[in-house]
Amino acid sequence: MSTLRSMLGAVALTSLALSASACKDNNGNCASRNDEIRLGLAPACEGCHITGNKPFFASLTAFENGLVYDERYVKPGDPDNSMLIQMLEGTAPGSYPQMPPGQPYGELVANGRVTLSIEKVKAWIRELPPPPERLEAPEPEAFNVRRLSAEEMVVSLMEQLGLTLEDFVSTSDPDWRNKAYVVNGGKLFLWPGDWAPGISGEYVSDSRSVERFDALGGGNSLLYRKRDVSFGPSAAQTLVQMSQAWCARAVDKKGNTAVLRHVTLTDTSSSNPDAVQKNLRTLYLRMLGQPPSEAEAKALYEQVYLPLEAQNTRLAWIGVCASLVRHPLWITY
Repeated sequence: MSTLRSMLGAVALTSLALSASACKDNNGNCASRNDEIRLGLAPACEGCHITGNKPFFASLTAFENGLVYDERYVKPGDPDNSMLIQMLEGTAPGSYPQMPPGQPYGELVANGRVTLSIEKVKAWIRELPPPPERLEAPEPEAFNVRRLSAEEMVVSLMEQLGLTLEDFVSTSDPDWRNKAYVVNGGKLFLWPGDWAPGISGEYVSDSRSVERFDALGGGNSLLYRKRDVSFGPSAAQTLVQMSQAWCARAVDKKGNTAVLRHVTLTDTSSSNPDAVQKNLRTLYLRMLGQPPSEAEAKALYEQVYLPLEAQNTRLAWIGVCASLVRHPLWITY
C-alpha cells in the first residue's frame, strides 16, 4: 500500500489546531474532538482506509464505529496499549507493525506533511470518555467492498506466507527468467498467461498454471479476456486448492516463520499450549490485519486446530492457515 494518496490532503490540514476546549459539545460528548483527530490523522491514513473493508476515514461515523470505540484499536485511558498508537510508533504486533507503511508517522510530522503529533493522539485517548449509549448508524454508502483481484491474491499470498517465485519454478537455467517457466510439480502454481516471461504458454510439469489463474478471475490481455470481478464457484474452488497447497508450502519451507512464528511442529496443545495460542492469534493478525476476538480465536482453535492436531501438527497449521485465506476479510478489500 502506498501513502501517496494519503499525502494529497496534507496542505488543507496544515493549519489544524487541536484544543481540549473543543472536546465538549452541547450534549457533553467529544464528537468534535473525535473529528479533529480523524482529520488530523487523515493525511497519513485515508489513502488506504477511506474505502475497502476498513473505511475508518470515510466519515466521522465510520471513524467512531470502526476505530474510536473498538478496543482492539483504542483502549480509553491507555494509549500505550492501544494498537492505534503502536502502529503509529511502529511497534504493533503482526504483519503491519507500522502504519502508514513506508514512512514512519513521526517523520511525516517532522517534515510537515502531518500536523497531528503522536503525543496529541495519546492525550486524546487518555481523555476519551465512554461512547454514547447509541452510536450513529454507519452510512451504507460509506462502505465500498470488493473482492481481491486474482493478481492481488497471488502477490499478497506469496508475501504473507513468506514465499517467492523461486519456490514454485525451476531456476537451474541461468537464463530462466527469459524463457517459459519450468514449473515444479505438485505446488499448484498460479500465474497470469500474459505476464512475461513465460507468455508463450510453454509451461512444463504444470500446464494448468494459467487455467487456475483464469479460474480465480484473472484477465488475459493477449486473449482479450477481462477480469471476472464476481466470486463464483470456480474462483472459490481454486482458492480452496491454492490456500491448502500454498500454506503447506509455507509450513514446509525451511527457516520460514511466516506461519510458524512462535511454535515448531513439535509443539502441541498439550506440551506448549501458550505458544500454540500465541501463534494462532499472531497468524490471524498477519493474515487478516486485525486481532481476533476471544470468540473468533476460540472457534479457530477448537473447530480447526484441535481436530487436525489429532492427526499431526503440520496438518493443523496448514488447516488454520488455509481457513484464514478463505476468510471474507482476506478475500475482500
